[in-house]
Amino acid sequence: LEVASAKGGATGGDTILGDEPAAEAKRSAPSIASNPAKRRCLEGGGDDGFVSGEQRVARIGVCGAGWWSQGWHLPHLSRNRRAVIVAVVEPNAAPRSAISALESTHDLSQRYRVPIFDSVDALLSAGIPLDGLLVCTPHATHAHIGLKALAAGLHVLMEKPMTTAVSEALSLAAAAAAAPTAFMVNNTANWRPAVSKASDMVASGAIGEVQHVACAMHCPLLWLFDDPANEGWTKPTGTMAGNGFGWGQLSHLLAWVFKVTRLVPSSAYAHMALSAASGGDIADSAVITCGAASISISGSAMVPGNAHSDDTAHSVGKHISVRVFGTAGMISYEGDDQRPASGGLQLRTRSGQAEVHEGFYFENYNVEGEGPESMGAFISACLGESHFNGADADVGLRTVRALDAMYRSSRSGAPEDVL
Repeated sequence: LEVASAKGGATGGDTILGDEPAAEAKRSAPSIASNPAKRRCLEGGGDDGFVSGEQRVARIGVCGAGWWSQGWHLPHLSRNRRAVIVAVVEPNAAPRSAISALESTHDLSQRYRVPIFDSVDALLSAGIPLDGLLVCTPHATHAHIGLKALAAGLHVLMEKPMTTAVSEALSLAAAAAAAPTAFMVNNTANWRPAVSKASDMVASGAIGEVQHVACAMHCPLLWLFDDPANEGWTKPTGTMAGNGFGWGQLSHLLAWVFKVTRLVPSSAYAHMALSAASGGDIADSAVITCGAASISISGSAMVPGNAHSDDTAHSVGKHISVRVFGTAGMISYEGDDQRPASGGLQLRTRSGQAEVHEGFYFENYNVEGEGPESMGAFISACLGESHFNGADADVGLRTVRALDAMYRSSRSGAPEDVL
């Protein structure tokens, strides 16, 4: 979602969270100088990513230099011992964001010691050895960039949502299915350990056939979705039937549900409350039909407080709840995303089986360290190592289809089939 330059160029961005990302980028000196292998890779050693006698590092291009890229992705990659940033693509010499100040491309080039390109085509034609492309640009550009990267034989980590147009999502899913490389959508919650456990519970038949999912995501994010200045988060572009909390946050929740349950959406009946100030949706409710099963979903940005307050002692978390009901039992995963002790994963069956896995972890938006689990999996793919894909193009496609139908239903006042 775009915030003048939220995640990508002059108008890019799509995941939120964290405070003062630009300041974090300034505090985080790149680790290139302290990593000889990474430094020599940048200085021309090892066209295959190897420097003689040293471990191979993944060569990553970063497409988009907006809020999320500058605050999270670039600092994370610069600190990651298994990867090196080899180029940044950003068409705007002075990226802008309504949320925080951003560095110019000149300063980014100096900070990370990499060339800047104004388009993905320019990068791909430059002959720079690449293993993967991290896409953090406006939604409307995702399909074009993703298709180019896959055609070039690159692994792709794409910010969520995969697209906001079903036709584009279909094209990306088809290209990803045909490509020998990995395609991942950066729904970071899908790489948390609970996803594998919950998926196994469903796949093993422990709860029988899935009949219903009740899920909710309630967040203190009114400051984001109620502000007209945050156009990328609130104003629809292209074929979008609307924009707001659905694309911005429920894309995380639905990706988790679709990964765990393997349900395929067929229609949606939704209602959305819109902000009088921004026009974006700030509270959503819907029933999503998935064949004989259904998903009821509730989302709201209207929890008082701020999930990303500078005063961390008074930061308010997001409350997430997922309950999956089957013919033989249920699983639940719920809690406050800033308090791991607030919840966890539970399995309960009609035969009396019970499992409890303490600890609630959803999105990983820690600004410190080497990046979330999804980043680690992407780097592993780039290095030819085994990896877990928590949100592939199929999960991305189902998420886009469900949200698109929800937005169209909210506008029409009637159930809408997925496209």
